[in-house]
Amino acid sequence: MPTIDRGQEPELAIQQDDARLAFEAMTGGGVAILPLSVSYAIFAHTAEGVERIYKLKQRPMTKPNGVIGNWDIFQDVFEVGQRDRDLVRCLTLDHDLPLSVVAPFNPHHDWLRTVEWGALRRSTKGQTMDLLMNAGPLHNALAAMSLEQGKPLMGSSANASGSGSKFELLEVQEELRAGCELVLGYGRSPYANEFGMGSTIVELPSWRILRWGGCFEAQAAIVEKNFGVRWPERPADGKWSLV
Repeated sequence: MPTIDRGQEPELAIQQDDARLAFEAMTGGGVAILPLSVSYAIFAHTAEGVERIYKLKQRPMTKPNGVIGNWDIFQDVFEVGQRDRDLVRCLTLDHDLPLSVVAPFNPHHDWLRTVEWGALRRSTKGQTMDLLMNAGPLHNALAAMSLEQGKPLMGSSANASGSGSKFELLEVQEELRAGCELVLGYGRSPYANEFGMGSTIVELPSWRILRWGGCFEAQAAIVEKNFGVRWPERPADGKWSLV
């Protein structure tokens, strides 16, 4: 279990080097813990690696993984309308906020040409996929490598299932860290929050909120201002995820 704990988010050149290390570990069959801006996450590329994530997290097999992505992947692979694209562009590019989208995708796109069926079936639901976008420089570097080499990276938050997102490396359970080929630490996640939630998840084309993420309130204000759509407030009873 090689661990590289930098203590805080390093300069971009170091994050690029770390991204290459993590990409090699994951595409080589391993599992990596990644310090994303929304929370610590655990990702893999191969079917065997994805299955190990489920075992390490004790995650229900009925819950699909998310996939690392960026604007180019969203534009090229996902089958959505112009208004949906405008929404995603507004939040991720214009306002530089992280976002997960669940939407229909093209299963025949070249980006998916190397993906093993066992990994893909754990990271899709019907004809939809959950794409995580703009979750920090390390994430963005991995997304670019993923698209360039046609090797999707799939996973979820680095925590035992149901225990809430982790925003510090030492909060991640030891059994998860011990089961990985590479563990990266960058200090506290920039979007750490009192709710213990990672990214906001929005379903397209319905614009329905599937998870009220850590920066949901800021996103909701932007959406109302720019699109005239009022998203439902974060539920008061603490159930902030429908997935």
